[in-house]
Amino acid sequence: MKNYIRIEKPEACCGCGACVNICAKGAITMKEDAAGFIFPSVNEELCVSCGRCADVCVFTKKGVGAGNEPEVYAAVYKDTRVLENSSSGGIFTPLASAVLDEGGAVFGAAWNENNELEHICVESKEELKRLRGSKYVQSSTKDTFKQAKKLLSEGRSVCYCSTPCQIAGLKAFLGREYENLLTIDLVCHGVPSMRMLSDDLKALTGDSFKAIKDIRFRDKRYGWAVKGCVVTDNKEIKYDAGSSPYYFYFLKGEVYRESCYNCRFPSEGRQGDITLGDYWGIHGDMIKKLGDINPDKGISCVLVNTENGKKHFKEIENAVSAVASTKEDAQRRNKQLVSCSTKLPEHEALLGGYIEKGSAAFREEYKKHTKEHIVRGVKNMIPAKIKRKINDFIS
Repeated sequence: MKNYIRIEKPEACCGCGACVNICAKGAITMKEDAAGFIFPSVNEELCVSCGRCADVCVFTKKGVGAGNEPEVYAAVYKDTRVLENSSSGGIFTPLASAVLDEGGAVFGAAWNENNELEHICVESKEELKRLRGSKYVQSSTKDTFKQAKKLLSEGRSVCYCSTPCQIAGLKAFLGREYENLLTIDLVCHGVPSMRMLSDDLKALTGDSFKAIKDIRFRDKRYGWAVKGCVVTDNKEIKYDAGSSPYYFYFLKGEVYRESCYNCRFPSEGRQGDITLGDYWGIHGDMIKKLGDINPDKGISCVLVNTENGKKHFKEIENAVSAVASTKEDAQRRNKQLVSCSTKLPEHEALLGGYIEKGSAAFREEYKKHTKEHIVRGVKNMIPAKIKRKINDFIS
């Protein structure tokens, strides 16, 4: 029997792509299952049975996360133009910019010409705009692990920003620590498949799908919230839980890949040198300590997990407003810092329906939640300032 990676259960693979990148013979490609989730497929004719793909699989052996207690901050980037186009407090940009200033390169998720999400490498600050913003779908890492290793081996500084499982995959692929590597992992709830998103966008935009210019899951024009828009050649279309079945079921956590409900990374220590997310539910007194900021433009939750992370966060201290917090406070509204998402009873039915009928199954179920849409719409009408006062009172 040949020695290569075998995925016997879907919950045993996160689709990070480490196995694809490590294969020297190009024998492994990522292929979609019936629901559009990507899994490794091995060409046995090309395989030489080296077993390296199985060795780097982050779901077959215990990962190595940051074991020490992180430094925790609420933080906001002072550049208001960048902040306006970032999902939360915009902290990714100054961290990435500092690496570029050293002549380095930055890897992150960006939309390609087919409106699909994939990891790319950028080497200019102008290109960083492609990497900003939340993207609620799984990105393909493609061959970026190999690209990053080549740059690191040449002595170049590298920043790699991704989900915890993808950062774990990158580290497994690299096989050792690099002083010139900064890893940033994101507070991740889980990921649906790219096909699910594409089907939803096609239903939303119709003939304008190929004319999509931008997909914004979060748009600051609506405040710091989970509301966005899809931009085509000639119009903008509202994109949120009240207009999209995909968006609605993403927020409810019902259409993630199986490994997301089996994710061990929240409980085993953070994978990145720095963790970034939204500081949802931040207290009013902490906002005051941040100084002259507009909280409706977003505030980042920052976990500095390693000595390398401390060094990089120190480098940007003059570019950000930051106030120390605690892990316990950050976890109040970010439970994915503690545990993975819970599989709800509707998950199996939704997934089965999607496999059978495509996005029409999502739309059929979505119509049954009219009351939830109305309640959500009413809540969205409450000014953010009032919501914060209510949150402070409850806390």
